[in-house]
Amino acid sequence: MLALLKRLTNLSIVSNVMQKPKAYPNVSQGFARDRKNLCKNCNDVVIGLNQGLKKYGEEYAN
Repeated sequence: MLALLKRLTNLSIVSNVMQKPKAYPNVSQGFARDRKNLCKNCNDVVIGLNQGLKKYGEEYAN
C-alpha cells in the first residue's frame, strides 16, 4: 500500500510526459484527402459490382 501511495504521488512522470508529447498525424487537407479516398472506394465497389454482374449475366445466359 505504501509503495502504491509513493507511486501515485510521484509527479516526476508529469515532466517526462511534457517533454515527450504524443506525435499526432498530419491532418492538413483532411477533407480533400477523405473525399479522394471515398471516391476511390466507391470506384472499387462499382468495379466489383460490375464484374460480379458480368459473371452472373454470363452464367445466366448459358
